[in-house]
Amino acid sequence: MPKTLYSEEAKLLQRQLRDAREQAGITQASLSEAMGRGQSFISDIERGVRRLDVVELWFLCNALGLDLTSFVGEFQKAVESRPGKRIKRLRRNDESLPRKRS
Repeated sequence: MPKTLYSEEAKLLQRQLRDAREQAGITQASLSEAMGRGQSFISDIERGVRRLDVVELWFLCNALGLDLTSFVGEFQKAVESRPGKRIKRLRRNDESLPRKRS
């Protein structure tokens, strides 16, 4: 797996975040301020220099008036609609999963 910061999925997320901010008519500076951060915080996220953790994404979505679950659902649809390689989904009883040691 490549470093996620430089993945196509990360680029999709960056674009989705920027589009959501722009559609809300909010500047990077005002969004950063609402989150108690400097303007470079949002700029770095949108340029792919910095990644977000889930709590930061939750704060960002709330500041934009977005529901985190819906936002992530839209991201998942965008990722899954792209042509290309798919990640193998594992099941709990899948033989390829490591066995628990007793």
